[in-house]
Amino acid sequence: MDPTELSQVTQQVLEFLGSIGKSFAAYIALPHVYWAIIAWAIVFTAVVTLGLSLGFGSEGVIAGSLAAAFQSAMYGGFTPAGGIFASLTSLAMLGLLAPATTAIAAIIALIPAVIIFNSVLDS
Repeated sequence: MDPTELSQVTQQVLEFLGSIGKSFAAYIALPHVYWAIIAWAIVFTAVVTLGLSLGFGSEGVIAGSLAAAFQSAMYGGFTPAGGIFASLTSLAMLGLLAPATTAIAAIIALIPAVIIFNSVLDS
């Protein structure tokens, strides 16, 4: 391919990418899309923050946390194996709680986003 053809192909690719960018910007500016994105971001942030602040850490249950209070009140000195509490502790100690929380939060946040996407009218 000679330099002139390469220049023409490059110009066509750049024009195509520019048109995609303009189309995408116009699409996310639509009210139903904009508010669905906002709703998703708010719910996602809230669920991740709540999930990661419960008190399950890489070394087990964090002292003084909500998880520690729950463990003390519900189980005392004995936490049954295989339960939700033990599973969350295990996930955190393996370093898998954050990715699992993120995935679950993304799915939960999708629910209000889809509702808003389908209910907000474009003016």
